[in-house]
Amino acid sequence: MSQKKDFIKDTVVYGLGSGIKKFIGLFLLPFYTRALTPSDYGILETLGTSIFFVSAFLNMGLDSASGFYFFKGKDDREKGEIIFTVFVLRLASAIPALILSFFSSQLSKILFGTEQYTYVIFFSCMSLPIGLLVSEQSHLYRFYRSPWKYNTVTIIQSLASIIAGISLVVILKYGVLGAQMASVISSSAIVIFSFFNFAKNKYTYHFNFVFAKKMLKYGFPLIWAGIASWFFISSDRYFLLHYQNLQEIGYYSIGATFSQPINLINMAVQMSFGVLFYSEYNKEIDPEKQNSRKLIKDVFSLFIFVTIIIASFLSIFGIELIGVITTKDYLFGALAIPLLTFSAIFDQAFQITALGITLMEKTWYFTIIIIITAIFNVIANFLLIPKYSFVGAGIATLLSYILYWSLAYNISQKFFKVNHELIRLFSFIIITFGISCVIPFSQIYLNIHLHILVKAGILIILIILPFVLKIVSYQEVISYLSSFVKKKND
Repeated sequence: MSQKKDFIKDTVVYGLGSGIKKFIGLFLLPFYTRALTPSDYGILETLGTSIFFVSAFLNMGLDSASGFYFFKGKDDREKGEIIFTVFVLRLASAIPALILSFFSSQLSKILFGTEQYTYVIFFSCMSLPIGLLVSEQSHLYRFYRSPWKYNTVTIIQSLASIIAGISLVVILKYGVLGAQMASVISSSAIVIFSFFNFAKNKYTYHFNFVFAKKMLKYGFPLIWAGIASWFFISSDRYFLLHYQNLQEIGYYSIGATFSQPINLINMAVQMSFGVLFYSEYNKEIDPEKQNSRKLIKDVFSLFIFVTIIIASFLSIFGIELIGVITTKDYLFGALAIPLLTFSAIFDQAFQITALGITLMEKTWYFTIIIIITAIFNVIANFLLIPKYSFVGAGIATLLSYILYWSLAYNISQKFFKVNHELIRLFSFIIITFGISCVIPFSQIYLNIHLHILVKAGILIILIILPFVLKIVSYQEVISYLSSFVKKKND
């Protein structure tokens, strides 16, 4: 129980910081959606997708490799060498990013048929190494279990985003260029502040070639896994651009934006669970690692309970949320919310339940799995997007994540078996997903009006359902909440 309580405590604290960041995105949304058109959002989404693709190369699998080898460090000095080695490798990513920026005008013409967005693409290229450095810095807070310091840094980045975003997009009316400039400015601010106030005291300022070789070897298969993952995570934007238009991408982007609370939880879980699990696993004397297996099972059940309820809320009240925060031009984005929120849940489910592959250092399995999933996703996008537009893209994404999770889960079970109660969990998932899809689709396509109290009643029933299915117990939830409040007060 203590490990689960620590997991909840760290997750809530990290979630607070991540929540501030996501809140800023929603805070800026009313300003951005009144200054930018759905087509402008389509441009930003397309560029974000392109950045993700290039980052898969430049990342070199170091996100996973640094965490794996950090906890193998014998002492603080060796750990300091490991993280400094990662920092130097991250800095090296600026070289290919600068080279790519020289072709900004050509890339603008390829993507959008015009050189009008040359400077927008230039700033997108500049965001590549900065984004990797932000990732590297944020990992340090995880490794040293300093969530409150992470929250402080996040607040600074959020304030920079607000000031830069409103100034450049709303006041100066720089449009998509202003949005990209604001992103670069806020990310740069976070890297500088984080380095001088936290990271510089953790580095030993010695580049360790031995660990660099080990981490690059560990991460090399993950490069191809990252590229393949791009195909089933983001390639749908290019299918939409080819078969539909930027406006459809804009709807899809809005649906993704209102799915961010799930990604917020995912980020918090990633920052807390990995550190907690590996710490428990490495110190557990029992060769069967029963406590570690139980930790995975308990965390997975709790994760499904919380995220499914939040996804259901976002989906059921999606039209109302979009109508209040944005304008009526974006209402169609509500159709993508249930598809993308449940996709995000399966994404993080993979991170929790497929640890057997990582523990055995069989990272090539991830590459194989992602390649299979990427091929499936491309075929699904090819078949669904021409007919169902961004809704088809959402369906393809959800099916791909389910396939991804299924393959990784079954392989991981061969290396590190955990007895999950999948029948109960999937009964809960299927019921909630069905309801979450039916409500927005019936409102938009069938013009059926559901009173907000009716929706609230449906949500309450869905909240009760996991207790009926015995996925969680009332006493367990109360225990978690009380333990967190007690630790916070202490």
